[in-house]
Amino acid sequence: MHGISLLCLMLLMFSLPGTQAQPQLWQPVHVKGQVNVDWYVQPMLRYANYITNPDLMAADKVTPDKASQYLYDRPRVLMQLYMFTGDVKWKNEAIAASKHYISHIGEDGFFSLVAKKDIKYLMPKGLHYYFQLTQDNEARKAIARIYRASLNWEPQYIGSGVFSTGFWTERNQAAALDAAVTYFELTNDESARERIEDILSTTTAMVETPENNWPQRYCPQHSFKSHEGGAEDDAVCSTWMLALLADPIWRYQQITKSDKARTLLQHFGQFILQFGTYTGTDKFAGQVFPKYLVVFDNPQLEELNPWNDMQHSCDVAALLGKALYLSDTVTTEAAATFHALLAPCKNKQARLKDNQPYWKVKPPRKFGWEYSTTSELPWLEHVISSGQQAH
Repeated sequence: MHGISLLCLMLLMFSLPGTQAQPQLWQPVHVKGQVNVDWYVQPMLRYANYITNPDLMAADKVTPDKASQYLYDRPRVLMQLYMFTGDVKWKNEAIAASKHYISHIGEDGFFSLVAKKDIKYLMPKGLHYYFQLTQDNEARKAIARIYRASLNWEPQYIGSGVFSTGFWTERNQAAALDAAVTYFELTNDESARERIEDILSTTTAMVETPENNWPQRYCPQHSFKSHEGGAEDDAVCSTWMLALLADPIWRYQQITKSDKARTLLQHFGQFILQFGTYTGTDKFAGQVFPKYLVVFDNPQLEELNPWNDMQHSCDVAALLGKALYLSDTVTTEAAATFHALLAPCKNKQARLKDNQPYWKVKPPRKFGWEYSTTSELPWLEHVISSGQQAH
């Protein structure tokens, strides 16, 4: 089996500085210089108590057949919560979520609760964790079907003319890459590696030699029309969708030490630093927020709303943290931007005083996007604060 086993991941998480060498129930860490996961895990537990309670969800008119609540890989998030805590409750919830997801993966590899064949509902990483934990061959077969379905996505963006791509987003590119990386981790299949390299190469070309003579801006530029619809051909990139794309690139880089993957993540970090954030005013004065969509040369199309944009602070902070970790040097300004983006995530711990057993998540899919690609955040905070970049 290719990649890191779930047991190894658990041992790694539980042997981080300040944690125990053997898996046990998670305890908060407060020792100076050690990784503190308290601020990350405690809010996550409260959200999970809501998401996994069918009565609470039903009271908010979220029934099990509502497809969007499963976006951004709920099984993966629950499995990661189990790895953080060692609590068998979350192991059982992760297994149940995995089985539910598998039961709705059709023979064509797509999620059957959605009428159309929608690539963004292809979420194999949680099933990979589940397979490593249980050796349930149904998960392995589902991952294979998901990978085959993902091949329908054409990673190459073509902006205009008779061969124009039409619809293109970083989120769909991320889903295709996630499927290929997961299948490669599971099988070591060479065709999956070729698919990964193709997606990385086409994404790199979009970054380094953009369409339409757009200047390089460190992200895979595409048109507003291809991303949002409408008639505008202005170049855009989405910070939060880029965070989704960064996650499988990060995983592939960790597995293979790919220079191509590392360079892409460094590019994405530069995009965030140079174009991807703004500073709030009035009530939000001095606070830094990720832009939902960066519209180059036509900023009036950007909708800057701090209340909404802070909902993606955690995932964009994780993207920037991964990029900075892989950078040769980290400036004081870059580290400050990382910590500013991280602030809304950490500020949730102030709410813990309410002693509520659960916090509602609206929309429910936020549980997935906030926690699926961000499990490294406590560690990233530690290494960036202490200047421990990869070299």
